[in-house]
Amino acid sequence: MTEQKDDIIDFTVILKLITYPLSLLKKYYKLSFVYVSCGILLAVILKFTLPSVYSGSFIIKTNEDKDLFFFSMLLDIQNLVKDKDYQTISNELSIPENEALLLKKIELLPIFKSASKDSSNSVVITFNMSEHNRFIEVQNALIKYLENSSHYQKLSSRRLANIDSLERKINREINEMDSVKNIIISSIKAPVATGNGMVYNVPIDPYKAYDINMGRFKEQLWLLNQKKLTNSFELIKPCVVSKKPIWPKLYILVFVFIPISIIFFMIHAYRKEKIVNN
Repeated sequence: MTEQKDDIIDFTVILKLITYPLSLLKKYYKLSFVYVSCGILLAVILKFTLPSVYSGSFIIKTNEDKDLFFFSMLLDIQNLVKDKDYQTISNELSIPENEALLLKKIELLPIFKSASKDSSNSVVITFNMSEHNRFIEVQNALIKYLENSSHYQKLSSRRLANIDSLERKINREINEMDSVKNIIISSIKAPVATGNGMVYNVPIDPYKAYDINMGRFKEQLWLLNQKKLTNSFELIKPCVVSKKPIWPKLYILVFVFIPISIIFFMIHAYRKEKIVNN
């Protein structure tokens, strides 16, 4: 009784299948050269015909402590760019739609205050555009989009109101200190010692009064600096744009089109070989 050995693997068949493309390449090397040359030529043509894309980045920070709503607003714009909803981008950023069409990509990189990554009030905004000289307009439009939102308008008004209230308090304290000093100076008398060791008519320590006044004036200067920050957002680093386009890259196009040309060559060579064999 004989047993059928159908489960035996024929390695010669597998070897032929593996080496078959190489045999086609060897046999039709001139045809392969034509296809690869066409692939490289197509890559070069696309390099000089596809619209150039440039990349730029800037950094902004919020003057509103512990408020991260701005990051959510920027994510909304990022998603609109991904969806290519240029009409909505135009409405949100208050820019012409033909300018919104230039936006190709937006990336956000938050700058964390500590290694724990639990708080961030700054973000690096990187965006790609198909024109080199329109980045500043879009940068300013993004900042205005955040600044003019009702949320940050309310926070800014509240912050300025608190600063004004604190400024009035400090000015009142400075005026009170001046009044006290005038009263003390006008009523200064020579110190009088009593028999029980007590001394009367001792004037206020001038160094202590000076320190108190200096502290108030420092607070006043700090408030003046805070009042200058009327906006909710500050441009830390203006937009820097790459001089060379990030796309199209010739080496990437060549890397893509050479394998595609080889695939088309294999299909052509296989059909040609099949016709010859028949």
